[in-house]
Amino acid sequence: MKSRIVASVVLFLAAVAANAVAQDLTIDDFTTGHYQSPGYKSGLVNRNIQAGSMMGGSRDTVMSICDPRKKGDCAATNPYKQASSYGFLPANGVQPAAMVQTGGYFATPRIDMRYGFQTPMNVDFSGYQKIRVNFNGLSQELNFNILLYSGGPYAIGGCNIPAYAGTFSMELPLSLFQLTQGFTFTGVTDVDVIFQDGSAIGSESFGITSLELSNTTKGGVVIDCHY
Repeated sequence: MKSRIVASVVLFLAAVAANAVAQDLTIDDFTTGHYQSPGYKSGLVNRNIQAGSMMGGSRDTVMSICDPRKKGDCAATNPYKQASSYGFLPANGVQPAAMVQTGGYFATPRIDMRYGFQTPMNVDFSGYQKIRVNFNGLSQELNFNILLYSGGPYAIGGCNIPAYAGTFSMELPLSLFQLTQGFTFTGVTDVDVIFQDGSAIGSESFGITSLELSNTTKGGVVIDCHY
């Protein structure tokens, strides 16, 4: 009888361990820190900081358009002086909470969405296989990158994501990140999620409903992302 009890305990602990490994960890689901930016036509550091339940407790967001101090830069990268904006918006109707970018025609905005920049978060990423970004639509090709820092050393991964008129997920395996000397996944202090226009005519618009660390398989349309 004792051997059966021991075997049952071992099986139970194994099941608990397997379930723990399978759990996804949310970086941000945009349910807090709601904000709508103004429409930006220029500027390299259009910045706002949102507080909430996201990983690290804050989201430090910068939209870059062009450098008005550099002669000809804005005329080249935003010739029609069209506004671009972003927002972290609550759920509405059938649409979940989301981060949304609306790009101006022939404008090429870049967004750096940063976690842990106010207070280092020191999160262990080593137990996860990938970072997953869930989209609810993408109008143009998007250049996407993630920088992970452990203090000064960093790791980078990313890809170009094709347009898709519907919900889909982009998955970036941690094993494919390019690491600098001294970086460790066991102590990630801050994260920079970068979105850059991949279209020749601008007008980049998209929505993201969550970012997460994952070991699980996602249903629906999934894009594998790597350099």
